[in-house]
Amino acid sequence: MKKILAISGSTKAVSTNALYITAISRFLGGNFEVTNFPSIADIPHFNPDLDQEYPPQPVEELRSTIKKADGIIISTPEYAMGLPGSLKNLLDWTVSSASFSGKPVLALVASTQGEKAYQSIIDILTVIEARVSPQLISFAKAKINNEAAITDEETLTAFKSTINSFVASMENG
Repeated sequence: MKKILAISGSTKAVSTNALYITAISRFLGGNFEVTNFPSIADIPHFNPDLDQEYPPQPVEELRSTIKKADGIIISTPEYAMGLPGSLKNLLDWTVSSASFSGKPVLALVASTQGEKAYQSIIDILTVIEARVSPQLISFAKAKINNEAAITDEETLTAFKSTINSFVASMENG
């Protein structure tokens, strides 16, 4: 069974991005073990002085969890025309460890607009050598209900295609 780590780029307890992660988990079915990362808010602020042999414990756990995963799902909103600071912080902590190197990543930007965050996450994941399957869902809240069912047919079709690309990346990796 493939292990997948799901990271929400939102720090909200209940978020649209968490709904999309649930939708992805349901679509993947029983062949995958999807584990949600507890909270990006628990990762300390990135500090190169602390990024040594023994980084802070939450960072060490993050890196270890990423390395053990067969694939990563990131679903994030866009804040102030970019990635949320907490998600960028998490990604910054993985640079020196090469945790994402060669790792299949489904990168979903589910936001009101999202174009800037979408390009940013693709750029960042490419620099840290992840294998990216990206999708942008603009006006995301209007395209999913509270039961994590995608209600927009065009979005659902693209969503399934992105997930299939991600799964193929894990199987061919």
